[in-house]
Amino acid sequence: MTVSNRTKKQAKEAQDVLFSGLNVVENGKRRMLTENERDELIAVLALRERPEALSVESLIPKGSFSERLCSFFKETDASYALPLFQLISMASSFLTQTGATIQIPGLNPKRPILWTIVLASSGSSKTLATDKVAEMLQPQNTENPIHMFPTGATDAQWIIDLAENNGSYWYQDELGQEFNKINKNPTYARTKQWILDAYSNRPISNRTKGDKEKLVITDPHFTLLGLSVRETWCDCVDVTSMLDGFCQRFNYVIAEPRTDTNSFDHFLYFAGDNIAEWQDKLCEIWNALCAQEGASTPYQLDGGVLPYLEKWWHGLKNDWGDGVLPISFIRRTGFSILSYLVVLQFLLGKSNRPIDLETAKLATKYAEYHFESTMIMIREYGLTGRGHVEKVVSVRDSLLSKGAMNVTVRDIQRKLSKNQGKELTKDRIAQILKVLDRLSREPDLFDNSFWNEGSDVEARRTKLEFLEKQYAPLHEQIEKREKWRNDKRIQALLKSYRKRKNVIVAVSEGINLHDNVVRLVSTDKDLKDPCDLVTLDNPQLGDQSRSLR
Repeated sequence: MTVSNRTKKQAKEAQDVLFSGLNVVENGKRRMLTENERDELIAVLALRERPEALSVESLIPKGSFSERLCSFFKETDASYALPLFQLISMASSFLTQTGATIQIPGLNPKRPILWTIVLASSGSSKTLATDKVAEMLQPQNTENPIHMFPTGATDAQWIIDLAENNGSYWYQDELGQEFNKINKNPTYARTKQWILDAYSNRPISNRTKGDKEKLVITDPHFTLLGLSVRETWCDCVDVTSMLDGFCQRFNYVIAEPRTDTNSFDHFLYFAGDNIAEWQDKLCEIWNALCAQEGASTPYQLDGGVLPYLEKWWHGLKNDWGDGVLPISFIRRTGFSILSYLVVLQFLLGKSNRPIDLETAKLATKYAEYHFESTMIMIREYGLTGRGHVEKVVSVRDSLLSKGAMNVTVRDIQRKLSKNQGKELTKDRIAQILKVLDRLSREPDLFDNSFWNEGSDVEARRTKLEFLEKQYAPLHEQIEKREKWRNDKRIQALLKSYRKRKNVIVAVSEGINLHDNVVRLVSTDKDLKDPCDLVTLDNPQLGDQSRSLR
């Protein structure tokens, strides 16, 4: 074979490899994906989506402040993920700015910093919902201000802004467009490396032509919440950026549309006689959380928390191992649990106690929610090989459900149309089947009884229905206890906060506290307010209309 013919053959073989058109940048040079990287993408695209996993209901404890805040958005069509993760980000920012850390023996103290990207459909009120949370919890003359990071600057100004606002809260609407500028516009390009260095707690620096001294930030840090349109994210941030490490530093949220309502059910938002009072009550609880004992101090772990987290981490291999999601995403999202432990302990009103198993279990739910969102986000990229993977998966599942012991390349080819056969070459089918066979698992506890339920999606639904039926009574009891427990915590926080505030007011006005007794809330009747009455399960909204979006 001549050199020319050998080169042509190698080129043809390269074209037969899935994702041959994708490249990543490494050490300043572009290269094709490695075999492992291609296998990771195939695994992600082959995995069945689980819409139920994107429900935020399991992330919102009954009776908690999170539930009360999300209930405020009951009579809108906004996804509950929007107010929830704005609250999470604001709590992370407040704690970071006031000096809270988590202390683990042998490790350096860690700030509860979270970087989160929320993807929501266009017209889903994502900006309105997150802005409303900020408006309620950060009114004018707020008791607990959160310092914000300026946005929209070139890289030269960005580092100056960070030097002047280190530790601030970077809230960025249309983050996808901002990242697109960072990746493609030379005047924004250095921001990317500075963000990576800030994530790794490395100093960042810059010197312009007019500067006599170099600007150095030895401890760059900030919290971040970015919003972006789900449908255009893949156009703004290409797959190269997803694979080169930059976008793997963030936790992802897919804000699924609500199923209980839609935009046509709501003409006006947030107007009515009781809305102002309701907002004031939510703000008061937030201030009580910020004022709780231990809120801004080092947080410690209870004895059983670290062993629990280690066991949870080892167990992830069963569901997320074998390339289902690139390990780089799993590792960084898993590490963010340390921040979630502090944030959730704070939001549950338990800052004066060591972080316990209740908080740890909730933190793992947040991590797994981010895993699911990340997987779906990656699937939505317009990858050349996505249709090929999905077709092979579909044919293979069909053959296995009909009793085939294993599926070969030839079996797949027989089920393809003429046009499909031209695109799905023998080599591509073999590549996909190799990964699918590696992902195959032994039957689990339920598979003996549900093995013949049809597709994976149908089998999963049947299993969920079975579990729900078996454990519904127990689950109901657990939720009742959880609601009672969180209600009591909030009542105690409000009582302490109001008492302390009344003392401060009395002292400032020169009032003799013995002659001016301030009656505190003491009965169930006194405790009732819009926050107590309205939960996701019990909307007592009264007569209200809502302001225009």
